[in-house]
Amino acid sequence: MATDRDKIKILIIEDEPLVLDLVVTILKRFDFDLLTATNGDDGIGIFEKEIPAIVLTDINLPGASGMDILKRVKRASPATQVIIFSGVGTTSDVIEALRMGASDYLVKPVNTGLLIHTVKRCLERIELIRERMERKAILEREVRERTAGLRRIFYETVKVLGRLTEKRDPYTAGHQQRVALLATAIGRKLGLSANTLEIINVAGLLHDIGKIAVPVELLVKPAKLTALEMDLMRMHPQASYDIIRDIPFVESLGKDVSELVLTHHERLDGSGYPRGLTGDQIERESKILCVSDVIEAMSSHRPYRPATDMETTKREIISQKGRRYCPDCVEACLELIEESGNDTRRLFSGP
Repeated sequence: MATDRDKIKILIIEDEPLVLDLVVTILKRFDFDLLTATNGDDGIGIFEKEIPAIVLTDINLPGASGMDILKRVKRASPATQVIIFSGVGTTSDVIEALRMGASDYLVKPVNTGLLIHTVKRCLERIELIRERMERKAILEREVRERTAGLRRIFYETVKVLGRLTEKRDPYTAGHQQRVALLATAIGRKLGLSANTLEIINVAGLLHDIGKIAVPVELLVKPAKLTALEMDLMRMHPQASYDIIRDIPFVESLGKDVSELVLTHHERLDGSGYPRGLTGDQIERESKILCVSDVIEAMSSHRPYRPATDMETTKREIISQKGRRYCPDCVEACLELIEESGNDTRRLFSGP
C-alpha cells in the first residue's frame, strides 16, 4: 500500500491498549513506519518531532484531546492526513472534525477493511498533494527563469537607450550609469529595501534619456546656454518621462519609474523643474537621484567648463542641504565621499 517514495510515517494515538494493538497489527502488514502514543500530549510531541504523513487519533484521550491534536496538526502541517476514531462520538463530533480538516471519521470497534480503505484513500491524497506541489515548484521555477530572462532583456534595452543618448552627447558618456551607481549606494546607506534600490537603479539609468529630444548643438555647446536654450534643455525630464512611461516592465517594479525620472531635477525649495515641486511633494527616490546627479555632473568635464574638484562639489551640496537638497541624502552621500577618499573613480564604481 505504501508508495515508492520514502517510507510513510503513521502516528497512532490511542489510550486503549487493545485498540492500539489491533490498529498496529492491521497496519504492520504494510511497509509503514508506525509511531504510537497513549495520550494526547505525547502524541503532539511525537508529531512535532516526526511530522508523520498520517495521524490516527481517538477523540477522548488523557491530556490533549483528539480535536486538540487535529487543530495542532492542521495548523503545523496542513498536508498531514488526520483520521479520527471514537466509540462515543456524536454526529456533531463527526461534522466538527471534518470541518476542521479531518480526512475521515471511524467508529469503534475498528473495522479492518474500512481502516485499510481509509488509510489507502489518505495515501492517494498524499500522492496527489505531492504531485501538485511538484507541479507548482516546476511552474514557479519556470516563472523565475522567464522573469530573469525578461529582466536581462529589459536591462540590455536600458543600456542601448543610454548609449543612444551618449552618441549625441559624448561629453556625458557614462553619466547615467554613474548616477545610477551613486544613487543606489546612497539608497543603500539609507537602509532602503532591495526592491527600492532596483527602482532607483533603473531610474538612474534612464533619467537623461530625454536628451535625445534636445538639439545636439545645445548638448555640446562650449559656452553657457542662453535663457531660451536653458528652457529647451529643461524639456529633457518631460521627454524622458514620455519615452518610458508606457514600458510594461518598468511598471512591474512596483513604482512609477517614469515619475521619478520626470522629477529628478526638482528641488526642495521649489526652484527645480519641470513642475516646481517642494518638500514632501518630491518622492524620496527623486531626492536621491537629485543629489547623485549634482555630484556626478559637477565631478565631470563639460564643454563649457572643466570638472570641479570634490571639495568644491561637497561645499555645494552642504551649502544647499535642507534648502535644495534632502538632508538625509546629502549626509549619506558625504559618508560615501569620505569612504572613497574623495576619489571619484571609487565613488562611482559601485559596491
